Amino acid sequence: MPDIQQILQWIVIAIVLVVAIILLNVILNVVGYLLRIAIPVLLILLLLAIILRFVDYVRERR
Repeated sequence: MPDIQQILQWIVIAIVLVVAIILLNVILNVVGYLLRIAIPVLLILLLLAIILRFVDYVRERR
Protein backbone atom coordinates (compact mmCIF):
# COMPACT_ATOMS: atom_id res chain seq x y z
CA MET A 1 0.00 0.00 0.00
CA PRO A 2 1.48 3.39 -1.00
CA ASP A 3 2.22 5.82 1.74
CA ILE A 4 0.97 9.41 1.98
CA GLN A 5 4.28 10.84 0.69
CA GLN A 6 4.05 8.87 -2.55
CA ILE A 7 0.39 9.84 -3.05
CA LEU A 8 1.26 13.53 -2.57
CA GLN A 9 4.12 13.15 -5.02
CA TRP A 10 1.77 11.72 -7.67
CA ILE A 11 -0.73 14.55 -7.04
CA VAL A 12 2.01 17.16 -7.50
CA ILE A 13 3.17 15.46 -10.72
CA ALA A 14 -0.42 15.45 -12.00
CA ILE A 15 -0.85 19.16 -11.19
CA VAL A 16 2.41 20.04 -12.96
CA LEU A 17 1.35 18.04 -16.02
CA VAL A 18 -2.05 19.75 -16.17
CA VAL A 19 -0.43 23.20 -15.88
CA ALA A 20 2.10 22.28 -18.59
CA ILE A 21 -0.68 21.13 -20.93
CA ILE A 22 -2.66 24.32 -20.31
CA LEU A 23 0.41 26.48 -21.00
CA LEU A 24 1.17 24.54 -24.17
CA ASN A 25 -2.41 25.06 -25.32
CA VAL A 26 -2.17 28.82 -24.69
CA ILE A 27 1.17 29.03 -26.52
CA LEU A 28 -0.19 27.12 -29.52
CA ASN A 29 -3.26 29.38 -29.66
CA VAL A 30 -1.05 32.49 -29.65
CA VAL A 31 1.19 31.04 -32.36
CA GLY A 32 -1.85 30.17 -34.46
CA TYR A 33 -3.20 33.71 -34.09
CA LEU A 34 0.16 35.21 -35.03
CA LEU A 35 0.42 32.96 -38.08
CA ARG A 36 -3.01 34.09 -39.26
CA ILE A 37 -1.70 37.65 -39.15
CA ALA A 38 1.80 36.94 -40.47
CA ILE A 39 0.95 34.86 -43.55
CA PRO A 40 -1.01 37.60 -45.41
CA VAL A 41 1.66 40.16 -44.49
CA LEU A 42 4.41 37.88 -45.78
CA LEU A 43 2.47 37.28 -49.00
CA ILE A 44 2.10 41.03 -49.54
CA LEU A 45 5.82 41.55 -48.93
CA LEU A 46 6.66 38.74 -51.36
CA LEU A 47 4.41 40.28 -54.02
CA LEU A 48 6.01 43.68 -53.43
CA ALA A 49 9.51 42.18 -53.76
CA ILE A 50 8.55 40.48 -57.04
CA ILE A 51 7.13 43.75 -58.42
CA LEU A 52 10.25 45.70 -57.41
CA ARG A 53 12.49 43.05 -58.96
CA PHE A 54 10.48 43.23 -62.19
CA VAL A 55 10.69 47.03 -62.26
CA ASP A 56 14.46 46.83 -61.70
CA TYR A 57 14.77 44.26 -64.50
CA VAL A 58 12.80 46.48 -66.92
CA ARG A 59 14.99 49.48 -66.03
CA GLU A 60 18.20 47.54 -66.67
CA ARG A 61 17.02 46.43 -70.11
CA ARG A 62 16.58 50.03 -71.26
